[in-house]
Amino acid sequence: MKIASQDEINRWDELVAANPDGGNALQTLAWGDFKGRWGWEPRRYVATVGGRQVAIQFLVRRIPLFGEVWYCPKGPGVSKQSDLIELVAQIKAAGTGAAFVKLEPEVLESSVDRKKMTAAGLVKGARDLQSKSTIFIDLTSGEEGVLASFNQSARRNIRKAEAGGVQVEPVEATAANLETMFQLMKATEARADYGLRPAAYFKDYWKSQIDAGQGQLLFATHEGDVLAGLFVTFIGTRAWYKDGGSFAIKRELQPSYAMQWVTMRWLMQCGITSYDTVGVPNPDEIGIGNARQGLYDFKSKFNPEITEFIGCWDVPIDARKYGLWLRIGERAASKLANRSPEKFLY
Repeated sequence: MKIASQDEINRWDELVAANPDGGNALQTLAWGDFKGRWGWEPRRYVATVGGRQVAIQFLVRRIPLFGEVWYCPKGPGVSKQSDLIELVAQIKAAGTGAAFVKLEPEVLESSVDRKKMTAAGLVKGARDLQSKSTIFIDLTSGEEGVLASFNQSARRNIRKAEAGGVQVEPVEATAANLETMFQLMKATEARADYGLRPAAYFKDYWKSQIDAGQGQLLFATHEGDVLAGLFVTFIGTRAWYKDGGSFAIKRELQPSYAMQWVTMRWLMQCGITSYDTVGVPNPDEIGIGNARQGLYDFKSKFNPEITEFIGCWDVPIDARKYGLWLRIGERAASKLANRSPEKFLY
């Protein structure tokens, strides 16, 4: 593993899209630069793993008492346990100066042998930072095929929204539209009580990814009223439902179903083949009152199959500092996030 050259940084998003996992929006240049304005320093590396080049973006933060904490959001870009273990050895040998490194690759939970992970020096993280489980929508069959793959309820609600006059369109990233999108999310947060970062945080990365050609904002409207909004981000042939929100008006028109369907159609026109709806309960949490059960109930109407990844794993570099972090730092970060969402560490 070596520090990326300037030429590699100039081609960074192209390299990320070519990673074995197909690339991830949280590994892009725009995302790293954005996080660089919010307390993290992006550091970019390339490695050869399993005979393939992998572009890896770490976010680095210096924390008193602990030194440098390294976090690789939705990376490194490998999809097999053997490649991950090979890469961990390279990270340890690279002399990064990190106290520990947090990884969250999209390696399937069902494919790993945890004993081998532990033997390689990996430790399951105290908590998962990004969504561990998700639902993918395969967009390769075209509009008719994709629509036919939804369950009857989803198709009925899409037709109801269309018949009721709901309009869904991509909109420009004007200051007014960005503010409206945040207010839509605030309205949803008030109903679900999950906590939001500051408006400036969201507006910064929405604008950054849109300017990079990797994001789009869409609104659902009816007779002049904005009902719902969605921000989608994409790289290569993959896309992610990053943010969504709605006002508590005219919900009987089912604008959220129309929003998802038009978004998928728009993505297909852009050459996207895989749509990640981001964030549902893990398979063993379905039907037991999980706080995200409602997300599954909605998203499963488009595809009931949950894809579960391994979540966050740590690579301790300095054992003493890592142990101290688990005893003090992680607890403090978790409590702070629960008490003041605007102060999320990660």
